[in-house]
Amino acid sequence: MVGSSLAVRLVQDGCRVWVLSRQETSRDRLKTIEEQIHFRAVDIRDALSLSAAIDEIRPEVVYHLASTPFNPPTVSGVTHMQVIAMGTVNILEALRDRPGIRIISTGSAAEYGSGARIREDQPLAPRTALGAAKAASTLLMQTYAALHRMETVVLRVFTPFGPWEKAERLVPHTILSALNGQDVSLSDGRQERDFFYIDDLVEALRLAAIKPVPPGSVINICSGRGIPVLELVELILRLMKKNVRAIPGALPTRPDEIWECSGDNSAAHRLLGWVPRTRLEEGLSKTIEWVTLHQDEVSGLNR
Repeated sequence: MVGSSLAVRLVQDGCRVWVLSRQETSRDRLKTIEEQIHFRAVDIRDALSLSAAIDEIRPEVVYHLASTPFNPPTVSGVTHMQVIAMGTVNILEALRDRPGIRIISTGSAAEYGSGARIREDQPLAPRTALGAAKAASTLLMQTYAALHRMETVVLRVFTPFGPWEKAERLVPHTILSALNGQDVSLSDGRQERDFFYIDDLVEALRLAAIKPVPPGSVINICSGRGIPVLELVELILRLMKKNVRAIPGALPTRPDEIWECSGDNSAAHRLLGWVPRTRLEEGLSKTIEWVTLHQDEVSGLNR
């Protein structure tokens, strides 16, 4: 969702956009701009092919968005580290001798572990393998900025939502369940997350490429407000006016559950001039409308 939404915005802004992704990755999200972008089949774990692609493209800005999924928990710690941490090393090494290129990566609130209104200087205490791999990636970005004067920026992203999100994720899962007349099964429901709309994340990514941000910066991108999962689901159902219910406790709670997770976005305001512009209800209404019109496509995103 993030990469495709960013690519669409960059094309609209008149940028020349190259997309590097694995051959087997679906390009459905890019179909509206497929004639306006350049695609290269590259696995971020393959350092040689990645370096060759960068040599060919000669980019001015690199967005490092490759990641493993937070769920399901069946993704191994080895895979998380190979894709996220080693993938970051491969990108940094490929760009190390190219001064002046801004490298922007997406970190994760999972690096922090648990907390409310978390600031960037809070000690990292990840409780998941993905969070640990993202923390390693962030440290690598900062290390290469210090050692090699590389222009790295990490946007530590909380919980974006919007069109083209996978059907298994909370917001589209809730919308699809309601559209099909099904109650929404949840685990505990008291978990708090910091939700914000995808367009606001895309704007933060755009600003990170053009603002004079100090190399090695880490910046929270979040709404600044935590909301319990159950409360969010009930808000979606009220907006949809569907006669279905949220059923907390119907699913098991993950052993690595993070119960409280919201961030402080004052650094984003100070360094990027960024604040989230889309109210939660507005973003949810837009997403409900989009998912309603694209149900089959959203359901297919699990594949």
